[in-house]
Amino acid sequence: MRTGVLLGFSVLVMGALGGAWWISGAGSSESPPAPLELTAPPASANAVAPATAKKKKEGRYEHPWDAAYTRYYQRVSEDGTIPHDALMSAHRQREALLSAQGDQGVADAGISRARWTWLGPGNIGGRIRPILIHPADHNLIWVGSCSGGIWASTNAGGRFEPVDDFLPNLAVTAMIFDPFDASVMYAGTGEGGFFQNADGSSNTAAVRGAGVFKSTDGGQTWVRLESTSGPEWYQVCRLAGSPTEPDVVLAATGAGIYRSTDGGQTWSVRSTERTLDIRFHPTDGQIVIAGRADGIAQYSSDGGQTWSNATGISGTRVELAFAPSSPTTIYASVSRSGNLFCYRSTDGGRTYVQRGGGFSTLALYDDAIWVHPTNANFVVIGGLELHRSTNGGSSFTRISSWSLAPRSPHADTHAIVQHPAFDGTTNKTVYIGNDGGLYRTDDITTVTEDTGWFVMNNNLGVTQFYGAAAGPLSETVVGGTQDNGTLRYRGDPQNWDRIFGGDGTYAAADPTDGRIFYGGSQRLNLFRTDNGGDTTRSIVNGDNSIGDRGSSRCNFIPQFALDPNDPNRMLAAARSLWRTNNVKAGTVDWFSIKPPAQGCSADPREEPDHGHEHGEQEPGGDHYTSNNPCNISTFAVAPGNSDIIWVAHNRGDVYMTTNGTAQNPTWTRVDENGPLPARWVNSIAISPLDSNRVYVSLMGFEPDNVWRTTDAGQTWEPVVGSGERALPAAPVSWILHHRTKAGWLYAGTDVGIFASEDDGATWSTTNDGPAAVTLDQLFWKDDCTLVAVTHGRGIYRADVCGLCESISRVKAKCKLSRSRLKATAITSLPDGTAVSFLLDADRELAATVNAQGKAKAVFKEVTAGNHDVCMKECATRCASTVCE
Repeated sequence: MRTGVLLGFSVLVMGALGGAWWISGAGSSESPPAPLELTAPPASANAVAPATAKKKKEGRYEHPWDAAYTRYYQRVSEDGTIPHDALMSAHRQREALLSAQGDQGVADAGISRARWTWLGPGNIGGRIRPILIHPADHNLIWVGSCSGGIWASTNAGGRFEPVDDFLPNLAVTAMIFDPFDASVMYAGTGEGGFFQNADGSSNTAAVRGAGVFKSTDGGQTWVRLESTSGPEWYQVCRLAGSPTEPDVVLAATGAGIYRSTDGGQTWSVRSTERTLDIRFHPTDGQIVIAGRADGIAQYSSDGGQTWSNATGISGTRVELAFAPSSPTTIYASVSRSGNLFCYRSTDGGRTYVQRGGGFSTLALYDDAIWVHPTNANFVVIGGLELHRSTNGGSSFTRISSWSLAPRSPHADTHAIVQHPAFDGTTNKTVYIGNDGGLYRTDDITTVTEDTGWFVMNNNLGVTQFYGAAAGPLSETVVGGTQDNGTLRYRGDPQNWDRIFGGDGTYAAADPTDGRIFYGGSQRLNLFRTDNGGDTTRSIVNGDNSIGDRGSSRCNFIPQFALDPNDPNRMLAAARSLWRTNNVKAGTVDWFSIKPPAQGCSADPREEPDHGHEHGEQEPGGDHYTSNNPCNISTFAVAPGNSDIIWVAHNRGDVYMTTNGTAQNPTWTRVDENGPLPARWVNSIAISPLDSNRVYVSLMGFEPDNVWRTTDAGQTWEPVVGSGERALPAAPVSWILHHRTKAGWLYAGTDVGIFASEDDGATWSTTNDGPAAVTLDQLFWKDDCTLVAVTHGRGIYRADVCGLCESISRVKAKCKLSRSRLKATAITSLPDGTAVSFLLDADRELAATVNAQGKAKAVFKEVTAGNHDVCMKECATRCASTVCE
């Protein structure tokens, strides 16, 4: 487990600071910290490689709600809904399982005994919405990520750590301090308000928010305010508090405006319209402004109790900012027709006049505004990129360009926050939160598109992966991410680089050549690299390409994989299942080997409305059709037999074939034999020891998300355990079988990783390794190395075999005259148990004992000191000496 950061500072009474709430997107005003080894951004050790410049239009990222809708519809139940408070309930089940399994004798398939290693990335980042800087100790910085929870730095951004690995909801959208006591903090969750459909998008890490969380110890621990546990708190977009009245808090939510006078213990409804922004006057607690999602700006003169509509604005999302030096002046950044426009009010927010603008944005998704605290004519607006005005918004200069990242901020701005000591002369530092993490400029008045920006993603491990791959012949890992392309790891968690643009997808690694990897961007835009990622080439641009790609006939993030038995053969999921037998060739030829599912057409326009029969509602455009229920969601090829292929569809249909290498395989539908639930099937695992034994994992917050057949689909049964040793009722994105141990299963869920050693009869989990975050994929790098791919906390690796199996590959002779190694007699010791030993000098060997009590050397050149060695092939009783 990655340890949370300890934020040590005394309780601070804030009245002396004018009672200001320090909030994301708001101005705050000591000299800024040093650049923290980021003085030369292009060459920074933590900067993304210059290949970033090609990331879009390989291509330009799709609308972010494509990803959001995908993840939402994956998680609905058969009736098209998600149960209320489902994620929190799953977390409570996880905690009960941890308590029930205890600390000893857990059959956990190695996930607790494993040595987990976080691979990063620590330098790429991910979507950041709130930024919070302690008003007195400026070294303390918090950021809220949309899939990785709250992270904090105690050295002004030099290094970030997760505050709480198990914060029950990891989509943090708003954060504030109590202005009268900085040890009291509030965090709002749930990103759905910033998407086109507030009910149908939620966020891309954990479906829906879970209300408001509160900390009373400076952000070290967080507890949900139970007053915010209802469905009206699914999307908390912004929080604000009165600068003059203690415990008065306002919340802008997808369900309207809520007001509390007791620090969040109770709330009253003050508006029922979706509200995305809310701000108090810098010094007057009676004056409040709010921005809605329908182009309406509002103002209140009684502390947020009643509201009036302003006039003069036309658009959708409205973001607002007071000019602190002249608070009757208020600026608005308004989204309209794919652009942001600047409006200004000089009468306290009652009327607005359009000034300038016309900057690219993505509807409700990305919009931020900031006003200089001492110059009311100085405004910065952020959408796709950042623009600065020095004449009250009449004209603007672009000061960022996503194509130049990391020399310039990443696309899609969500927060603009000044340093607390900002004064416009000696301190001009401003922080930016966007889809690429955290950026900073030390002079907002002179920064340009490609000079003056610094990347602050220092161990900020909030990258949202969809899938990844690694082979046994190199340390390289390649993985696809949301909005950050396809990334490459080469041994340093803080130095990943980008090898391909767009929204990344899944990946594949050639097991016979450590230089060959495959990746892609949305809708099967697939590539190959033959040199470990230095260069890439398309594998879908030949005359015989994938006919379904780039359209609604494949999912937004479709799966593809190499045949485990033949590295020349790859399969890809779309409306049909596509195969190539020459994936390493200069021109790759693809052929369809499976017709559309029953009741589905090759052309989605010719088929009935399958989505609505499962209760799904089309949110508009191609955001739904890119994940049509007829499309293939996952597939698997049997290890050792390429003729056996299993395929599943978004709506839950499951098919299999026993002649998969034929030109036109014969397919048999098998889900109706269960019948299996009509939910999204996200993974299939065929036992490497018995190809008739197959497991499927389903999505949805339901209790029966892993099913098993032992007769190739003729019969089915759920294998989720029972009682407190059951899997939580949470989506299971991935099910994986151990390569050599029968009945050892691993499940990646929306609340972490789980394992079983009895074929699913009982399950265990661990607080080691990945946090309770969404795991999108699990795979084997080799027979012992399990890789966990998370959507919000990067990638982890673990040796689940234990020490003995991993070090036994290195042989050495047992030179008894040079080594004396003893161990205490142990009975009933299972294979893989570690036994500590001490060497008083450097030796050439250590050893394990077999069932006959004979020593077996396993490695050499052991240094003096304490070590662990594993028992191997241990029977019911072990000898008292290991090597003597």
